[in-house]
Amino acid sequence: MEILHCDKDIVVAVKPRGVLSEEQAGEQTMPALLREAIGGDVFTVHRLDRAVGGVMVYARNKKAAAALSAAIQSGALQKVYTAVVTGTPNANEGEWRDHLYHDQRQNKTFVADRERKGTKEAILQYRLMDTKNANGVDFSRISIKLLTGRSHQIRVQFASRGLPLVGDGKYGSRQKASFLALAATSLTFPHPRTQKICTFEAPTPTDFPWELFANTHFEIERKFLIAYPDAEALQQIQGCRVKRFVQTYLTAPKGESRRVREVREGKNVSYIYTRKRRVSDLRYIEEENELTEAEYQRLLADADPDARPILKTRYAIPYKGHVLEIDLYDFWQDRATLEVELSAEDEGFTILPSIKVIREVTSDHRYKNVNLARNLPNDPLF
Repeated sequence: MEILHCDKDIVVAVKPRGVLSEEQAGEQTMPALLREAIGGDVFTVHRLDRAVGGVMVYARNKKAAAALSAAIQSGALQKVYTAVVTGTPNANEGEWRDHLYHDQRQNKTFVADRERKGTKEAILQYRLMDTKNANGVDFSRISIKLLTGRSHQIRVQFASRGLPLVGDGKYGSRQKASFLALAATSLTFPHPRTQKICTFEAPTPTDFPWELFANTHFEIERKFLIAYPDAEALQQIQGCRVKRFVQTYLTAPKGESRRVREVREGKNVSYIYTRKRRVSDLRYIEEENELTEAEYQRLLADADPDARPILKTRYAIPYKGHVLEIDLYDFWQDRATLEVELSAEDEGFTILPSIKVIREVTSDHRYKNVNLARNLPNDPLF
């Protein structure tokens, strides 16, 4: 279990697969794990199937529980799931509406041919993210936004269209997996006290069938503005790797950045596609793929017209258990940036004594590369 956020009203955490999301005697449950981790009361306001992992919010007092429950009823709490199915949808995106009937004795849901007693309308929107073929089988990774919350809704709506979730033998999948290939990857809701809209995200698992798709992981990073260093001295440090980047930002939906990079290291040239979604000032979900030169050139056609390419040289220096990434930009001669990737938000680290740190800019969005591509901060260094 990983805790993404905790305050006096709510706690947001990533539920592991195989753990119950609500209280049940004699079982390992999320409320029990959270009480052990943070102490005090924990109130369940929504649920995930035992076999499904992902991001969840719990209330820490009755007033917050009531507010979150009201947000669920009004549709202000929005859930986005990611699934892997066998087959490919007829359209890349769409909305499905069905009348579902849940049989309590079988604990199984069925699609009814029409509205009748005991049925409930189920609505979801989906978007095809990508497809892979493995051993002659087509697998599709799909983003799903639930507009209603019915028992086994995603599973039965996809299975009824010949697209069963991988590992879901109950609904007709012939592809076995350790767990059902469904993850709760994003949760958006108004904070019960401030009403500020909060969004939290979790990466997908890394075992089969998720491993067929792009490498997606959490990136936790701190960033500093530094005085322009002696590049030759940096290059002489043992283990230093020097890379030259041409970094181009692509058009992207709100809340996400997409970029392509041409990376030169010595005589080697590689091309990288990156998609990033911010979870907090320190934490991102990052997905990277290596491209062919032809794929890179095709993606350049989708460059953001309001963003110039970022040209920079990176000096990656191993130092006391971390790698310090010092970026020298072509548009600055008096300042540079230093980034360090961490395994936890509160992890300690040490910066080279020869580096003069001006200030930390982790929370200063002006110094995000995607924003430097549009506007350069002109504030004084000291």
